[in-house]
Amino acid sequence: MEFPVLETERLILRQLTLNDSKDVFEYFSQDKVMEYYDLETFKTLEDAENIIQHFNSEFEKGKGFRWALELKSEKKVIGTCGYHNWYHEHFKAEIGYELNPLYWQKSFMKEAILPILTFGFESMRLHRVDAFIDPANISSEKLLSSLNFQEEGTMRDYFFEKGKFVDAKLFGLINK
Repeated sequence: MEFPVLETERLILRQLTLNDSKDVFEYFSQDKVMEYYDLETFKTLEDAENIIQHFNSEFEKGKGFRWALELKSEKKVIGTCGYHNWYHEHFKAEIGYELNPLYWQKSFMKEAILPILTFGFESMRLHRVDAFIDPANISSEKLLSSLNFQEEGTMRDYFFEKGKFVDAKLFGLINK
């Protein structure tokens, strides 16, 4: 299967390549981006190359999609968004995303997620999309609520990240 390219007014959503490593490292190397992420802050360009290869490997295995958010005006990758933990037999997947802080609070992620949700429901035949967030991540909670995700509860000590157990607030969106 060829990786799908989606387009919005300001973004081209496409597959990541190793040429994007510098852009990806620019924000994955910032503690404020990684605060709620299940990985340590990136220290080297190789860390960025590894995550790009991981995302592409998951696509090749049929386990998900991770789009680069390329800002048309700058031809620069400013974040990623996509599906992981795709359970074909249950018609569900989890959504995840991150964005370069230079572009926070400008509605880029909402702009990207809308066509990705359409793709998920129409092309991937998803019935349900899950999002797990840290309860302290208010910006992510507001984003999901604006996209009609419903808060379904908090799982205590649900993930073990960065040497400690952390809670996860679950949001879900059902295709009706």
